[in-house]
Amino acid sequence: MDTVSRKVAINFLILCCILISSTEVKVYSELREDQIEEALLQQLHPVIIASLRQIYNEEYSQYGCERIISINEQITMKYKDNKARPVDAIHGAKYYEITIVICRPNAEEVELILKNDTVTAQYYLLRYRIVPPSVTK
Repeated sequence: MDTVSRKVAINFLILCCILISSTEVKVYSELREDQIEEALLQQLHPVIIASLRQIYNEEYSQYGCERIISINEQITMKYKDNKARPVDAIHGAKYYEITIVICRPNAEEVELILKNDTVTAQYYLLRYRIVPPSVTK
């Protein structure tokens, strides 16, 4: 094997190693993201159930699936135009708005927007939107 062929072979092997390792990292990171989403949804479960009970006036709320579609990070500001901003979170603190989509047994989807800008940082239902079955398909 001449020097040029050897260099081409080595470069090909290096490229293959890079592609294999980057694929493994991507798969691992996707699994990790799924685990983080599941953990957050588990922590938000009481708020989700309470929100569905409030929306539907049900004693026992049911849903088939849940997924987080957005997480928006916000920071409170101490002053805006020389006036304090009306938020409950401590000035300069971070808070989040999380949008979760819930699948109901009747094929409706419910978008829940949860927020945690209180002093205790507990999430609460900010607003919701019900998407009828005919629109979701």
